[in-house]
Amino acid sequence: MPLFYFHIISEDTFLDEEGTSFESEQDAMKHARELAAELVRSTGVVKGAIVVENDDAGGMFEVPLSSWNN
Repeated sequence: MPLFYFHIISEDTFLDEEGTSFESEQDAMKHARELAAELVRSTGVVKGAIVVENDDAGGMFEVPLSSWNN
């Protein structure tokens, strides 16, 4: 299974050094969306993004935190 890294880029930057295995990019995207929603809900931070990459493809996609601001 591919290893995906979920970096938080906002006022502070947190790089995911360990990664998490998912069967597909779709599963990784779902996890990134859940992570972004939880981050906004728990911290109120809405500027920034979750940037997802994997060992094979490098930077793949990002989920803006502002998408989850209710």
